[in-house]
Amino acid sequence: MLLEVNNLSVVFHYPEKKVLDNVSLKLQKGQKLGIVGESGGGKSTLIRTLAGFQSYKNGKVTIQNKLIKATLKDRKWISRELQMIFQDPLSSLNPRQTMQQALEEPLLNFTTFSKEERKQRILNIIEDVNLHPSILRRYSDSISGGQAQRICIARSLLANPEILICDEPITSLDMVTQIQILKLLERFGNEKQISIIFVSHDISHVLKFCDEVLVIRDGRVVDYFKVGEWQNENRNGYTKKLMESTRII
Repeated sequence: MLLEVNNLSVVFHYPEKKVLDNVSLKLQKGQKLGIVGESGGGKSTLIRTLAGFQSYKNGKVTIQNKLIKATLKDRKWISRELQMIFQDPLSSLNPRQTMQQALEEPLLNFTTFSKEERKQRILNIIEDVNLHPSILRRYSDSISGGQAQRICIARSLLANPEILICDEPITSLDMVTQIQILKLLERFGNEKQISIIFVSHDISHVLKFCDEVLVIRDGRVVDYFKVGEWQNENRNGYTKKLMESTRII
């Protein structure tokens, strides 16, 4: 199993509050897992824990059978295996860097490629995400949100991760760009066999993109099913509510 979470609990203090309660999930290589729920339900805390940014009280989190904790040493190791794409791509980019510099960072951090090899890798990935090479000379304040998200995807892929966590990656984009980004992520997931965790408040996006769906509410997993089973009459009432809110049923 690539990633496994067993009985994970996270407690915040002052005031004390259990944010995640006995959460378990599994992620296989090449799988696309959707995590869906309303704001404040625990989605962000869960993915921060998976990425090594949040400590946990009870349970176990493993990536490739290696136990992970929220330590600096673990975060460095995790970043080789797991990369994140965020909701606001423009704020994810350093405004003082050109796109060339932004894309060169993971190659400098995780590879021993020569300058020429790095240049070629960047040109290749720019073509893969359907951008023109001229964008490499530009800064983030001169590109669109859709272009910025493509750059963020390219930057993550250059780290050659096993897992890609996409935290509301299309929420801030227009509908046409949303579809393009979803198709791009799906293609990379299939071609490179990258496992994707797709986090969203919109279950319709999750059902279109993912293989399995985990529904979280108030820090607890209330439903966990394969996408083909979404119409099962035994679906949790909260899951049905999310579907009704997006006019799926």
